Amino acid sequence: MSVFISATGTDVGKSFLSSMILAKYGVSLGLKYFKPIQTGDDSDRAAVMNLAGLHESRFLKNYYSFQFAGSPHYASELEGVEIDTDELARHLFSIRDENIIVEGAGGLLVPLTRKTLTIELIRQSEIPLILAAPVSLGSINHTLLSVEAIQNRKINFKGIYFIGTPDKTTEDNIETILEWTGARLLGCFFFNSKEKMSREQFQRECKLRFDPDFILMDAIQ
Repeated sequence: MSVFISATGTDVGKSFLSSMILAKYGVSLGLKYFKPIQTGDDSDRAAVMNLAGLHESRFLKNYYSFQFAGSPHYASELEGVEIDTDELARHLFSIRDENIIVEGAGGLLVPLTRKTLTIELIRQSEIPLILAAPVSLGSINHTLLSVEAIQNRKINFKGIYFIGTPDKTTEDNIETILEWTGARLLGCFFFNSKEKMSREQFQRECKLRFDPDFILMDAIQ
């Protein structure tokens, strides 16, 4: 079963979470990675491949790639390309029963075109969704709005994975979000976002701290 990884916003940790899933379960579950739309020169596909340490054949090519690091609707317009969201939705629907980690671009309400938001692509694809959420100040508002949008569209929502650098609000943020949304807690991974981890450090941390109760594995099967 494919799983769509989205987030409450940009730079929350979608690629980091995708990398952790692939590093720990890529071989045992035969997982592949797919980022349909990439904007900007920095390739999330390459970054995830590096951290996960899996063969290149497990990383599918982007459906669309744009040079400008911005919202897909605007980045595509700058290059005179129209994103065919209907075609992309059909493609995602066709792979929903395969074992693919699909990473979205930005947050749920990021426009893919002037008429279609990312969350509509997820709904049409019928791929179950995992939401990556931050753990610091501001998380409550962003996460509650995201979950409300998910629930309003009756998307198959697997739960929330909290990720990032903790602060004094973190413990209450997580408790409050779960109380208000009724969402399933899939796990938490705290780290210092200012410190870069090598592949070896990353994989060691995954083995030691990531998904110790196998809750997330249950969500992606």
